[in-house]
Amino acid sequence: MKSTSFFHSSHSTTSGRRSFLKQVVAWGGIATCAQADLLAAPLGSKPSSSPPEKGRSLGLGRGKLLMVKEDIVESKDQVTGVRVLRLAGGDFDNVHPYFTSTSFFGDAADQVVFFSNRSGRFELYLLEIHSGRLVQLTEGSEISPSGACLGRTGQLFYFDGPELHCLKIEGMKDQVLYRVPTGFEAHLPTCTADGRYVAFAYKERMAQSTETNRIYSTMAETYFQRPRSVIMRIDSSNGEAVAAWGEQTWISHVIIHPTDPNLILFCHEGGSTNVTQRMWTVDLNEHLARQAKPLYLQRPGESCVHEYFTRQGDVGFQYTLESGAQREEFNAFIRPNGTWIRQYRLPGARAGHMQSNSDNSLVVGDSGYLGPGDKEGNRYMALMTHVNGRVGVRRLCQHRSSWKTQNSHPHPVFSPDDKWVLFNSDERGHHNVYMAELASIR
Repeated sequence: MKSTSFFHSSHSTTSGRRSFLKQVVAWGGIATCAQADLLAAPLGSKPSSSPPEKGRSLGLGRGKLLMVKEDIVESKDQVTGVRVLRLAGGDFDNVHPYFTSTSFFGDAADQVVFFSNRSGRFELYLLEIHSGRLVQLTEGSEISPSGACLGRTGQLFYFDGPELHCLKIEGMKDQVLYRVPTGFEAHLPTCTADGRYVAFAYKERMAQSTETNRIYSTMAETYFQRPRSVIMRIDSSNGEAVAAWGEQTWISHVIIHPTDPNLILFCHEGGSTNVTQRMWTVDLNEHLARQAKPLYLQRPGESCVHEYFTRQGDVGFQYTLESGAQREEFNAFIRPNGTWIRQYRLPGARAGHMQSNSDNSLVVGDSGYLGPGDKEGNRYMALMTHVNGRVGVRRLCQHRSSWKTQNSHPHPVFSPDDKWVLFNSDERGHHNVYMAELASIR
């Protein structure tokens, strides 16, 4: 069922959106007069002349406007009753940014940024769900779905090969901030909530012999190669680059604190079999003999994974404790200085990648195991609450992902208004972006 009735409330940002899309029309003279007329009209109205190109057309370019209303499809989960919106269709892949970043432009849930290779290679696009208007934001040659993050005020940071760009969505101003040194590669940028600072790690390029085209096949080998890695922080206001920390080990999953740009969380990567201490922090306020510090000091038999900052600046993560044949799984929250922790036992296996809503009262995960014998949990998105040392798990909807690639991991995130959960799935053969409405759960 095709639908644009998913959003029923009025939108205070309508004039702002219309202004932005008019700027897109003006930018470079790319759009047609018919497109300009469409943008000036109220949302949901029909154009007075020929409509823009359909979303399945190729030969796109930066600032290009497409109408993809026919690809926005509403459905109902047969198990949970939740309404789900598929945001894109066609014979190409669509992927939202990594789960440590927001994917929403503005304070509501009606504008979403995602990657799409509809032009033959991955670019970043902005979708206005109400109208079905899709704007191409970038025109790069080496953009990857692991290479972008979005600030809540509209700064989009992305790597095009070794170049780090900052694109301000309002006005479409795009500038190169930084270039990764030759022989190194960077991914998973992360930015502060205000979009001023962006951080990431670059690591040494090395050839691997264990590549099998299966996910994580080279992880152990890369770990033992001990590639040189450096964490960088870039000031988007002036391009100032600061090397915050570096060592000869595989550093990944860098996350800058949402409001304190001097505090950076990162991990030692390489898999739970090899890594003895995953989570670390580095504080740029330390000017003399700065040292990275372990966060949640791991004990033998423990592994940590999927760390992230809540909007309050605490760190959420998952950890596993094995003792003989016994295995326990936990969600946990800790202050970045390590002085306070809460841990909650899960009823079954851990809930995959997870992310908190705005006040950390609800957590979403891309698996939902209801007990130790649950064999279906990896097919469901889960909503979790934390009370009295236990995790309460409720299934939100089926995502039907294959889990075969990073792009097919659901990687759920809440919308800024906490009403929706955005996620990926390759259930239709191609990767696609979906939204599930929390209020519709039965």
